[in-house]
Amino acid sequence: TLISFAAMKISASVTPPEKEAIMSFDKLQFDFGKVKQGEVLEHIFKFTNSGTENLVIQSVQPACGCTGATMGDKKEFAPGETGEIKISFSTQGREGINSKTITVTSNDNKEPSKTLSFKCEILNQ
Repeated sequence: TLISFAAMKISASVTPPEKEAIMSFDKLQFDFGKVKQGEVLEHIFKFTNSGTENLVIQSVQPACGCTGATMGDKKEFAPGETGEIKISFSTQGREGINSKTITVTSNDNKEPSKTLSFKCEILNQ
């Protein structure tokens, strides 16, 4: 019994708790509602590193050229630290319901890629 207990204790101490970065967004979607054609829409998506290791944002990629996404120079966030991704969308020359996405890639072990989305209904007045 003593030998098996010692073996269990050794194997338990060999497996340290896994450190990981976790990118948690307040919201993954945003609805601008009805807007006038010609406006430039802006929204800020906020996130937190809710993991135990530094979170590194590797890329922020809009799905098309009509959408802009910026987050400043800071790309690494300590556990508990928050950050922002600002998106902008030009409604010029567009009509009706539009929905767009932005892909955020990081060192998050479980979800290295998250998709942010927004929509609006553009009124041609």
